[in-house]
Amino acid sequence: MSLEIVKSKYLDNIKDILNKCDFLLYELNIVNDFESTVLQVLVENKDETKKNMDFDLLIKANENLSEFLDDISELKEPYILEVASAGAERIVKTKEVLKNNVGSYFFLKVKEPIETFNEFSGNLSEFKDEEFLFNFFIKGRPKKVKLKWDEIDFIRFAVKF
Repeated sequence: MSLEIVKSKYLDNIKDILNKCDFLLYELNIVNDFESTVLQVLVENKDETKKNMDFDLLIKANENLSEFLDDISELKEPYILEVASAGAERIVKTKEVLKNNVGSYFFLKVKEPIETFNEFSGNLSEFKDEEFLFNFFIKGRPKKVKLKWDEIDFIRFAVKF
């Protein structure tokens, strides 16, 4: 199965099917797992404020995608379809996702060090005037920093213990 065929010809169809199940496509992968080829469809909630995935909707999305893909004659070789959550600690790929998750906890790497630290975990407490306000601790001391999207080198959701 060619991922490029799926991406170039059927990506919009896949997104539409996921959209009807209240999901957004996060990532589409072909994974060779032992002797099987897996078409991995990673999704996130369309409503970015919802933190939990509805398992019944994942099943529905899997069934609907399976029906759609079964009718594509170009996909001749056998494969396993996997529709799954992108995960609790998924990478934040867009500024819009970050803006819609004020109040969430993140792990960040910044381009310019903050008190000699290039990375930290903290809460996003506010988005205002194109700046994100993060609250975090450095060596037990509370800190706040305002960052623009282009000042962030890497960011992902994090689980706070």
